[in-house]
Amino acid sequence: MSQAGSNRSIPTTMDVLGRSPGASAPESGYEKVVILPKMREDDLAAHAWADARFAADILAEHALFFALLMPPELAAKERAEALRFQTTFGQLYERIDSAGPPARSDVKTFTAQMTEPIKEFIDYKARLGEAQTTGALRSLVWPLFFDHTRHEAERWGRRFDDLGRGESGFERKEVVAFWTNIMDEHSRFVAHLLDPDEFELIEKALSTAHVFRHLADDSVGGTVKALAQEPGTVIDSLTSNPDIDAVMSAAQTILDFKTQAVRDIEAGRIKSIIEPRLADHVRREALKFLNELKRAE
Repeated sequence: MSQAGSNRSIPTTMDVLGRSPGASAPESGYEKVVILPKMREDDLAAHAWADARFAADILAEHALFFALLMPPELAAKERAEALRFQTTFGQLYERIDSAGPPARSDVKTFTAQMTEPIKEFIDYKARLGEAQTTGALRSLVWPLFFDHTRHEAERWGRRFDDLGRGESGFERKEVVAFWTNIMDEHSRFVAHLLDPDEFELIEKALSTAHVFRHLADDSVGGTVKALAQEPGTVIDSLTSNPDIDAVMSAAQTILDFKTQAVRDIEAGRIKSIIEPRLADHVRREALKFLNELKRAE
């Protein structure tokens, strides 16, 4: 799947966001840069294109990760289905990326192309999540991973419905509730994918999960609990910048943590069974969280 290095020029309404500030090209073969509308850009077509491009790539990767965790000896049929979804969303990504943003009058038709494949993928994730839970499926995919990725797909479905109705804005309460849960689960996934000898990183990942659970209600009480139970774990920037709110601080800190972690995984400095593409995947989702949170302010 190609990334933001294609020959087509990036629209001037967009920012190209890499791992390092100001970097517009990948620093490794595993990194994918993220293309999002500039912070004050409110053009509906720009938002529809950027989100469709981002979502198609993320969903194609979900399918890839399922396939990697489904040995043919255990789940040949389910693995083949996953690979078909990877192809479907990969081809959708290529079409979206090469075509560029739609005309404002075509946004509803443009976003509608996402609807059916997302619905089909949601059904697949729900069906296999239930099968894994009951033991009817014996893959290496956690039931929580099926649920986690299903919730992401459901939110993308809602997002494209909103864009199709001409609504491109984000509401802070929804952004915080959704992404703090995703960051909590990411942290628990990381803890269980690290080598058992990585004691310090495992503890940090689990502490990070606790922080995001406390911050989910976006209240003073949640912040107090996070500070009291896990001081400094992912909200250390509060000490240097007391004007920043706890959720924003946590979002920035976990993005920084994931960015360094993916570099360390690629270089073999972290012992784990985390595939580098998965590490970069969760980094890009943390970046999207932070970007949406800033837009919702």
